[in-house]
Amino acid sequence: MTRHSLRRPKQNRLLRQLAADDRAALLAGAEYVELPVGHMFARVGDPIAVAYFPDCGVMSVVGEMTTGHQVALAAVGAEGALGIAALLGKQRYPVTVSVLVESCGHAIAAGRLVDGFRRSEAVRRVMLSHIGSRMWELITAAACNRVHSHRQRLARWLLTTTDKAGQRSLATTHEALAQLVGGPRHAVTVALNELDAKGAIAHLRGRIEILDRRVLIAQACECYRTSIASASP
Repeated sequence: MTRHSLRRPKQNRLLRQLAADDRAALLAGAEYVELPVGHMFARVGDPIAVAYFPDCGVMSVVGEMTTGHQVALAAVGAEGALGIAALLGKQRYPVTVSVLVESCGHAIAAGRLVDGFRRSEAVRRVMLSHIGSRMWELITAAACNRVHSHRQRLARWLLTTTDKAGQRSLATTHEALAQLVGGPRHAVTVALNELDAKGAIAHLRGRIEILDRRVLIAQACECYRTSIASASP
């Protein structure tokens, strides 16, 4: 992680919900950092030493099977935080977290976050609400991966990721998309071609452009609309 020198686009939604004194106490000693695309924030089994509150960008939370199969479980942007399992007494990451869209935000010592959670009712309320939202997102992802097509899942993840990143295009690889969709690369290629043919997206090597969000929403599974309806305020 490196110190961030660019203008901060916006403030993390969880931090924004806190009163100034609670926010200042939580951020005391925090480091403002930028994380490049592809940066491996955490691997399975890594200690939870730092909590990260993004102001911009998108982080991909990936579950890994012993077979080597990987599937994205959640995308975390300025609406959320990483490392919050420390609030539940966990000491190590059960998932892999990497940067999907260049990110910037506050890195806070996990111990300070836990202390703030214990001392402040406002911090507890905000963080418990977020944990509840994240649990619902994980439940939705599990059901979605079981019953919906590769095209529907790809459309949902493209919408979710670009929404959280606040942009209409996404620099990515087929490997990253295969993780998002939870399927093989050839299934991703077929899904991309189907969405391209319908005029929803344009895809060149290494980049996807959203051309028509309405068409893309129509191609996405119900999980996208459900995630919008249940999003934290």
